[in-house]
Amino acid sequence: MTKSSQAPRRQALQLMGAASVLALSGREAASGELLYGAAAAACRNDIESTAGPYPNIDPLERRDLRANSRGNTSLKPGAPLTLRIRVHDIENACAPIPGAVVDIWGADAVGTYAGYAPFNTVGQDFCRGYQRTDANGQAEFLTLFPGSYTGRALHIHFSIQSQARNLRPNDDGRNLPNVFVAQLYFAASTADEVFASNPIYQQGARRTPNEADSIYLSDGGSTYIVTVTKTASGYVGEIDVGVKKAAIGMGTPSTEVPLTSGVPVAVSLAAKQTRLYSIKPAAGARQLQLRLSGGTGDGDLFLRANAAPTPTLYDRKSDGPTNAESITLTPLAAGAKYYVLVQAYAAVSGASLVATVS
Repeated sequence: MTKSSQAPRRQALQLMGAASVLALSGREAASGELLYGAAAAACRNDIESTAGPYPNIDPLERRDLRANSRGNTSLKPGAPLTLRIRVHDIENACAPIPGAVVDIWGADAVGTYAGYAPFNTVGQDFCRGYQRTDANGQAEFLTLFPGSYTGRALHIHFSIQSQARNLRPNDDGRNLPNVFVAQLYFAASTADEVFASNPIYQQGARRTPNEADSIYLSDGGSTYIVTVTKTASGYVGEIDVGVKKAAIGMGTPSTEVPLTSGVPVAVSLAAKQTRLYSIKPAAGARQLQLRLSGGTGDGDLFLRANAAPTPTLYDRKSDGPTNAESITLTPLAAGAKYYVLVQAYAAVSGASLVATVS
């Protein structure tokens, strides 16, 4: 759905980020409401968060998440929520990013998560699934407004990445390359309306206010509030997310650093940061050897001929648990230029990269 088709056109936007958050251009009304135009003007940084103890076990591509995909497939009771998450490229004037995998998981109306033994729901997958963003950068789900469980404000977890994959319990997005992880929250007035109109929500634990949730407070929860509108069939929630494509495994830096055979270059990168290098072997060369070593952290190598690699698209890779990485390629393609991507799975400091052509 494009912005021009949204109704009402004038609405308050709650904006959040994936390594960064999208701020749309516009003027501010006296009420503090953000009035926006058709083009995005600026983006600002924000905070990632934990995947929590109950992330998706087997990512399932589907739009309607209100029931299990197998076994008892009756719709779970609760308030239907059409959730629209729009993903934008902060390095390209906040243009939409099509083809990104947006994965969500949350509790049902009484605060129960699917797929985990503590809830007696092993083998179930309600309120879980992913969608790829369309040409407008939007992924749309039909799920349930989340219920309450002890100690947490009402929330829905989500991740953005280039392909569907499992996260481990309590993975922190700040420590994961190629994936953004965060949580969506809801205004108290919205929660009041949903809980008053749908008695099943009273069966869950007593609600924890946003401001009493430590994760909400520490991880920028106030910028993750979903804008919710009541409709005849339930509720519609919308939010815009700004990301760097390289941070979700869908791009690499455009500026490359040239390598000279046998000459080491220093490498220091923040967690999840990448740097692109290149080397063109002389005619008649038969072998290219890459070696990353020294320092601290966990850097990975990705090699590709004649095009920049990504962590999901490469000819060769070396991705062990430290900075001790190497790739040897032989024979070499005549006239080829080789691109080397170094990615910091964990922050890298004081490492050295050497490319040797022979």
